[in-house]
Amino acid sequence: MIAVFILGLTGSLGHCATMCGGVSVLLARRGVTQGWHWVGVQLGRLYSYCVLGALAGWFGQSVIGGLGGGSAGHDGHDVSGVTSLGMWQGGLALFTAVLAFYMALAMLGRVPSLELMLVRFTRLWGRLMRRLTVQTEPRTLQATPLTAFGLGIAWGFLPCGLVLAALLAAAVAGSPLRGGMTMLVFGLGTLPLTWGITLLARRPEWRTAVPQLRLIGATAVVLFGVQMSLRGLAMWGWVSHLHLGGVMLW
Repeated sequence: MIAVFILGLTGSLGHCATMCGGVSVLLARRGVTQGWHWVGVQLGRLYSYCVLGALAGWFGQSVIGGLGGGSAGHDGHDVSGVTSLGMWQGGLALFTAVLAFYMALAMLGRVPSLELMLVRFTRLWGRLMRRLTVQTEPRTLQATPLTAFGLGIAWGFLPCGLVLAALLAAAVAGSPLRGGMTMLVFGLGTLPLTWGITLLARRPEWRTAVPQLRLIGATAVVLFGVQMSLRGLAMWGWVSHLHLGGVMLW
């Protein structure tokens, strides 16, 4: 979970700093970008991540259950001594690593952004958010905390490559509880930047720092990919797991 926290914390520097700026503009239309309303928005976003993480963990658990028999022996191992569970989790971890490396290149402008593949869903999401953020009541009336929480939930479902990478890590976790916790930790990692986006959006000069932010974010995503690669290879028995005290690094 340390890896997904770092992914959220530093990966969002180069990704969310540009992608979520427009979200803050939409939320500002409903006056929920300051004070306790902004707290409600972030709680709603974290709630969405936890739900998505639990679903991803449930999917991973279901696949693991389906592979319980598989082509392995009665003890769940194949001829190399690797469990079917390890084969599944290792393969998914390696796929997550490939996705992370691709995202790092996309953040540096070397390959098309992953979001371009999700453009139809992003447009649908954008239309929904524009409808939700239309100011129907007089400007003197503030949005309710429930409104802020609901808008945060909607934000959490924004199609995003960084979130997709975290969801794959949640699926590797292998249970709804661990999947939900994985996404909660990821979401907590993104809080510092998403909280600062509102302030940055008011200062046009911050855009000059975007290339540096992208480089830092891409580096963090690459390190996450390396960690997931080593984890996948360790699950396949090709390298050894590495522990730091009671924490498994991979």
